Amino acid sequence: MKTYFKYIAIIIIQIITVTKVTSAQSVWQWQSPQPTGNFMWALDFVDENTGYAAGDVGTVMKTTNGGMSWESKIVDMNFRAYGMHFYDADFGFLCGTDNGKLYRTTNGGENWTVVLTAGVTMWDVDFPTRHTGYAVGLNGRIYKSTDSGLNWTQQSGGTNTFLFSVDFIDSLNGAIGGGRILLKTTNGGLNWVAQNLTFNQPFSQVFSLNYIDQNHIYGLVASEDSLYKTTNGGQSWFGQVIQRLDSDINRTISFINPNTGIMATDYGRIKRTTNAGVTWIIDETFKPNYPQIGVLLKTEFVNNSIAYVSGSGGRVIKSTNGGQNWFTTTGGRYNYNSNFFINQNTGFTAGNDGKILKTTNAGLNWIEKQSNTIQNLNEVTFADENTGYVCGDTGTVLKTTDGGENWEKLSINVNVNLNSIDFLDLQTGIVVGKEGKILKTTNSGSEWITINSGVTSELLELNFPNTQNNSTGYIIDEIRTLKSTDRGNTWSLILNGGGIGMYFVDSLTGYSTGGSGIILKTTNGSINWITQSGGVIDNLNGIYFIDKNNGYSAGNGGAVTKTTNGGTTWIPQTRLTNNNLNSVFFTDADNGYITGDFGTLIKTTNGGLVFISSNSETTPEDFALYQNYPNPFNSSTVIRYEINRPGNVELKLYDITGKLVSTLVKEVQERGSYSVLFSPESNEMQLQSGVYFYTLKYESENILTKKLLYIK
Repeated sequence: MKTYFKYIAIIIIQIITVTKVTSAQSVWQWQSPQPTGNFMWALDFVDENTGYAAGDVGTVMKTTNGGMSWESKIVDMNFRAYGMHFYDADFGFLCGTDNGKLYRTTNGGENWTVVLTAGVTMWDVDFPTRHTGYAVGLNGRIYKSTDSGLNWTQQSGGTNTFLFSVDFIDSLNGAIGGGRILLKTTNGGLNWVAQNLTFNQPFSQVFSLNYIDQNHIYGLVASEDSLYKTTNGGQSWFGQVIQRLDSDINRTISFINPNTGIMATDYGRIKRTTNAGVTWIIDETFKPNYPQIGVLLKTEFVNNSIAYVSGSGGRVIKSTNGGQNWFTTTGGRYNYNSNFFINQNTGFTAGNDGKILKTTNAGLNWIEKQSNTIQNLNEVTFADENTGYVCGDTGTVLKTTDGGENWEKLSINVNVNLNSIDFLDLQTGIVVGKEGKILKTTNSGSEWITINSGVTSELLELNFPNTQNNSTGYIIDEIRTLKSTDRGNTWSLILNGGGIGMYFVDSLTGYSTGGSGIILKTTNGSINWITQSGGVIDNLNGIYFIDKNNGYSAGNGGAVTKTTNGGTTWIPQTRLTNNNLNSVFFTDADNGYITGDFGTLIKTTNGGLVFISSNSETTPEDFALYQNYPNPFNSSTVIRYEINRPGNVELKLYDITGKLVSTLVKEVQERGSYSVLFSPESNEMQLQSGVYFYTLKYESENILTKKLLYIK
């Protein structure tokens, strides 16, 4: 062992004298919304100017000017924050998933330290004083700290049910809400007393709780649409029914006094009461026109005038008149379903509620264009730089002839939802949709004729490969493929293939995506399909290939996966978001764009130089470096390593003389198992065949090295 490390040390010393280290860039970044589009489950303001929101992928946002601007940082990408409380502008806590972590900051969120790992998801945290705090979670977990959160002691609440909310008015008097239970203490948790509430359903949950003053405690039971209240400190309780509209769940409440409060709902409504919840005034400004859940998640009344609501798409909404009117300070709202670029800088995105966005600077800014429709728009394509088309619900087809500045609706004489559109040239286009509809134009959309598909299923994707003779095209429904060899005049049914998204590299080679991360590939024009694993378990919605080897697919839960060898292997990338992703488009080998739900627009500018997938569930006994696979390799190989705690990690590749070839990883990483895709051909490294060494350096002192063989 001593000889081994000595030999490695000599190599490293030689390398340092002749090389300059370059950092690997991150893969995907937010373009819109800024600074993030992740779900914000938690929200807390210390005053009307300084506040925080936190949620998916360990994202924490902060404002110091009342929401006029926000900045964000990621605490831990494997963590979802459900609860948050700041005692003042600097001193705060986060709790949530990843084995029930509870984080602490003392410098306004610049740094976070894990102070508790509960073993179950923690849902809420509250500090009534700087020294005394409480946190609650699943399986009846209650924790208390008396030293400003440095140490935590578990308390017994006499229940094993899920606990979702905690609120204290001082260090002794507090309440907890959970599954068919509301607990109250008057002695700092030495004793917790279940309150005498009569729940109406077996799965009733006190999901949101306000301990307003010594007499008033309000608990929202979402499944019952009821507000349970006491006005005498818990001596007696009564329930108050809240009207539910179109299955919309009431999610969270915040009361500034016993009479005045706000409520947010799953579909995006904001409700306001000034008579202790007897009646509610409903604001539907932020409810999408299409059904969508998780739109609004958390409420916060700061003072009699200022209130905030957080939710999906990184959104934070604000009121300055006690909840009477609201406006968005940050975040996205609409689902974007498709994107298309006509050159390196100019591109378009189409989405729900008739949204069309245009960029002329490679996505740095996106400008909304008037579509003159509120229908959901499902796909956008361009026949040349000026002429473009969009298809959407209820027979919507739009056309532009001035580069997307203005759009007109075409008459197509169908009312079904249209899902996909493609133009073979300036005159010839095809659109497909529900009920097996195929329509074709040969005069740039002035007239459309119906083509017999032979099926009545919903047709999801249409693709004519961009080849010199593009007479061959394909359509898929969920389980089958249709094929045309005469520019879409006739279609034959092939009883295999199918999926959600589709892309053909040429007339014979194509891919389709589906559920559970499955990708199908054909090399003989859809006669046979080979099943590939996308390396993820999520539904994959969109797929795009730059060339015959390099392709990307994106799907639900923020899944993005890449291949550099024509789908033989797919490597999942680190998730920037948990939002569903719907469409992928690349303008060249480096620059790619993905659209998704809740206003998601993300971009890569390095074509995936390093793609890392991490799993924080794995905790090695020590840091480890594994043999690459495959080895020897030709086009790409995967390098795996593990680290047991957060630290500075460097993964580098050297040639046999000790010269640095590439820095694959150079960043601070959380504990876990990592996989790195190394593809010299896709990154134009021009390596020669031969032996190379890859070295893992952890915290600048621990080094492991292995050998790989590249055959060009």
